[in-house]
Amino acid sequence: MPASDSVMRSFIQNHLDPASRLGEVLFGLIMALGFTGAVRLGHAEADNRELFIGILGCNLAWAIVDGVMYVLSAQFERGRKLRLMRSVLAAPTEEVALRAIAHEIDAPLLALMTPAELQALHRKVLELIRRAGPERKLRIHREDLLGALAVTLLIATSTLPIVVPYLVFTSPDIAVRVSHGIALGMLFLVGIWWARVVGANPLTNGVGLTSIGVLLVLLTIAMGG
Repeated sequence: MPASDSVMRSFIQNHLDPASRLGEVLFGLIMALGFTGAVRLGHAEADNRELFIGILGCNLAWAIVDGVMYVLSAQFERGRKLRLMRSVLAAPTEEVALRAIAHEIDAPLLALMTPAELQALHRKVLELIRRAGPERKLRIHREDLLGALAVTLLIATSTLPIVVPYLVFTSPDIAVRVSHGIALGMLFLVGIWWARVVGANPLTNGVGLTSIGVLLVLLTIAMGG
């Protein structure tokens, strides 16, 4: 593996957890299939060079948009925590503060805890918030930007094989079919990868994701793609 590839892989792994990496690759592949069909429909008489530029441009645009969405999602989560801290610190009584904490952090997993354990957890969170004091204003962190860059790189590199056929084959029709085949094969592998992470059935997951891709391909073919 080239050193540059190793560095990029390490960078992505350091800034995105496994679930995020799996999700980004999955959505990137599905969007790439959709973009392939959309660009093909819009360039019925286009040659492979035009198709390559159009589809690559769509994939890169999606990668950048998803990177921006990563930053916005990080801001949303940080803002949610900031609102909780402010409401807790401004609560007129401890009971009101504990109710606000319970409303925000109670989740299905916490249902395994006893009422006394939940109450102790809420009080511990209240103690931590009071110790932290008033939170500073919301801002974009360096980690948000690095995570966004990791998302963009991951989507761009994982969907790049889908556009390679447009450089290899002279017939646009053949290039489209090969591109679809590569995308479907990658979806199957992503499904297996995902299943191993979450403990699901690899074959079922792989076939399920591939089926979604097949439906997209059939849809674009039916529309003339």
